[in-house]
Amino acid sequence: MTNATVLDPREAKLRSGQQIRIEGQKIIEIAGSVDEPSGAVKIDAGGRVVMPGLIDAHVHAMAHVNNQVTLANTAPYLVAAHASKILAGYLRRGFTTVRDSGGADAALADATRLNLFPGPRLFVPGLALAVTGGLGDFRVRTEHDQGCPHCRSTRNISRVVDGVDAVRRAVREEIAAGAHQIKLMAGGGNSGKSSIYSPHFSLEEQRVAVQEAADFGTYVMAHCYGVDVIRRALEAGVRTIEHANLIDEDTARLVADKNAYVVPTLSTFEASIFYADQLGTPAHIVEQVKMMLRRGVEAVKICRDAGVKLGFGTDLEGVMHHYQLHEFKIRSAVETPAQTLHSATIVNAEIVRHEGKLGELIPGAFADI
Repeated sequence: MTNATVLDPREAKLRSGQQIRIEGQKIIEIAGSVDEPSGAVKIDAGGRVVMPGLIDAHVHAMAHVNNQVTLANTAPYLVAAHASKILAGYLRRGFTTVRDSGGADAALADATRLNLFPGPRLFVPGLALAVTGGLGDFRVRTEHDQGCPHCRSTRNISRVVDGVDAVRRAVREEIAAGAHQIKLMAGGGNSGKSSIYSPHFSLEEQRVAVQEAADFGTYVMAHCYGVDVIRRALEAGVRTIEHANLIDEDTARLVADKNAYVVPTLSTFEASIFYADQLGTPAHIVEQVKMMLRRGVEAVKICRDAGVKLGFGTDLEGVMHHYQLHEFKIRSAVETPAQTLHSATIVNAEIVRHEGKLGELIPGAFADI
C-alpha cells in the first residue's frame, strides 16, 4: 500500500506519505519507503487515512432480540444465522475484533476465522455465569429447570450457578468448551429483577472463578454497576470491570491501583431510551436508564482523572446493534476523539491480550486495516 496517511492511535498522530508491506495477514514493514517484492499487488491509498481496525470489548453477538426469554426459546441454528448478520454488521462499521460478553462460543469464533461468513475476530466467554434470581437468570417464576446447559449454550447468554463448587465446575466447563475469558454477572441490572446496586456471587465464589480462570491461563470480566459490586469484584481479582456507571472517585482510584480495566458501554443506554416505546419498557425503568446514561458519562471522566485504563464497549442487543458507533459521540462529551480511539484500539488490544498484534499498524501486527 502506498501514499497512505497512517493513524497511530498510541501516539495520537497522523503520519503522511507512508507505505505498508503486507504478507498474508501480517504487516511486514511500514515506513516512508518499503521493499517491494516482485509480483506484489499494489494499492494506492491516495493520501487517505489508513487506521487499525477498531475493537469492541463488550458485545453480544448472539442477541438478535432484546427479550432473553425469546432468545432462549429460539432454535440454535436460527440464532447462529442471526449472529452471522450481527457479526457482519460489526465488520461494516469498522470493528475487526470484538470481545463477546455472554452467549457466543468457540464454534462461532471458528466460523469467522474460517471465513464461513464475514465477521470480525471474536473472543468469546461461552455462557456468562449468573446467580439464581440475579441478572442473567432469565427463568420465569414458574420455571424450575434451565434444561441441558450444553443444548442451551447456543440459545442464551448465561447459565445459573450457585456455590463455590458449582462456580468452579462452570468455569472449567466453559474453558473446556473453548472460552477465551470468563464472564461473571457480578451485580444487578436494569431488567428490574435485581437492583443495580446489588452484588451477586459471594467473594468466595468470585475468587474461585478468578483462580480457576488463572489456572487455565485466562481472566474474568464482570458486569458491575454499583460501588459495592465493583469493590467486591476487585477484591476477588477480576481483571475487567464492565460498565461501572455508578463508580465514585475512591473506587476509581482502587481500580487504577489494582491495574484493572474499566469498559464503559454508554450506547446501550442511549439506544434503550430511543427504543423504549417500541420495546414496551416501563416508565420507571426508562427513568433509571436515563440516570445510568448520565452517570455513565460522568464515570468515564472520573476514571480518566483517576488514571484508570479505559476500554471501549457497547453492550448492544436486538434492534440496537446499529448504535455501535454512537459510543464515540457520547464519550466526546468528556474526552477527546484521540482518547476514545486509544480506548478502542490500544487499550482494547491489551484487554484481549493481543497488544502489538491488534489495535495498531506496526510490523508484526495483523493487517486489520
